Formats: sequence, C-alpha cells, structure tokens
Amino acid sequence: MTIPILIILCLLGNWQVERLNWKLDLIEKLEMRYGLPPAALPAAVEDPDDWVYRHVMVTGRFLHMREMPLYNAGPTGRPGYDLFTPLMLKDNIGGRKIVIINRGWVPENLKEQMSRPETINSEEVQITGLLRKSWQKERFAPENDVEHNLWFYADLDGMKEAQHLTELFPMFLYADKASNEGQYPIGERSQLNIVNNHLDYAMTWYGLAIVLLVIYVMFNVRRREENQSQF
Repeated sequence: MTIPILIILCLLGNWQVERLNWKLDLIEKLEMRYGLPPAALPAAVEDPDDWVYRHVMVTGRFLHMREMPLYNAGPTGRPGYDLFTPLMLKDNIGGRKIVIINRGWVPENLKEQMSRPETINSEEVQITGLLRKSWQKERFAPENDVEHNLWFYADLDGMKEAQHLTELFPMFLYADKASNEGQYPIGERSQLNIVNNHLDYAMTWYGLAIVLLVIYVMFNVRRREENQSQF
C-alpha cells in the first residue's frame, strides 16, 4: 500500500506546483493591469477575465431608486452593506447604457436611504474604479432575497432581472475611495489581494510523502531486526 499512496502524494504535490506557477503568472498579469491608468469603459467585452482589476472611468447619473444593498463586513469587520447602484451612462457605449456600481460600504444603521440623504446625488457624476466579474454563490452562503431587495452575493444576472435593467454592461464597477475622506459610502471595496497558498499545499503533500517513506523504512528495519533476533 505504501507505493501507491506515495505516488498519489507526489502527484498531488506536483499538481500544487503547477497551480503555483499558474497563480504567479496570474498575479503578475493582474498587477500589471492594476497599475495601468484609468481607461474608458470598453464598448465590448468578449472575455471578462481580460478586464478584471482594470481601472476605468465612467460618467453618468445614479438610479438611486434601484439601489441594491449587499450584506457585507466593513473595513474594520463591522457588519453593514455594500451599495450596488445602477449608473445611467452619459454616452451610449457599445449599446450599453447602464453599469452597476459598487459605490461603497455603509453600516447597518444607514441601510435605508432616508437615513443618509447626503449620499443621494441626482447630479451627473464621474466614477473611477475597478471592473469585477459577477460572483458565484458560496456553498454555505444564504440565497439572495430578491423580494426584499437584500443581497448576499453579487449576481449580475439576478440584479439585472430584479431591477428590470436592459442594455447592461456585463461587469461590475467597484468605485475607488471617494475624495470626501471619512464619509459614507466608503469606497475602494476591491483591492488586488489574491490568496496564494499553493506552495504551502505542495510542501504539505511532499512532506507527507517523506514522512510515509520514513515510516516505511523504519517499519521494515525494525521487522528485519526482530526476524534476525528470533534466530
């Protein structure tokens, strides 16, 4: 049994090394993209992965009546909501008239718009931020409560259907930190912070393989000594 288990452990270690090389290449690409100056919103997006963590700039007016609060922890871990708000673009970009903006985070007591009238701006605004893809529901996360407009994960298609949005840009835009420091909503809710644990995993699998090999050798040496002592 030792040989097949040893092979499996080594294969798992090799797989994590391959994942490590892939992750390092991905991080390099995203860091280069993250550092580029803001661009105009693209007219077409064939592959959203090509635009993730790309800074863009848009101009338009918020549709505050269609704001969607998403339950999330704030910068210090305090519970609250990220405000996902459709923005009607000033210019029709590639047939897209609306992009959903994550404006930033507010604490639980400011969930309702009437409690924060200063955050409701009907004037034309210019937003700079990072493009992000739609989320997938985590295994143990609650379902979005569309009926009560309460969201737990950012499902672009679900938000589009719930708010009856048409001609929607196929990615979210996470607004950068606002110039009004210390005021709500707190922006910059997306930063380049990619977890890379593949080296740790690889060392774990290889370590288990070494431990298994050592145990195998010690067991056989001891068994041989016992057999010799019987004679």
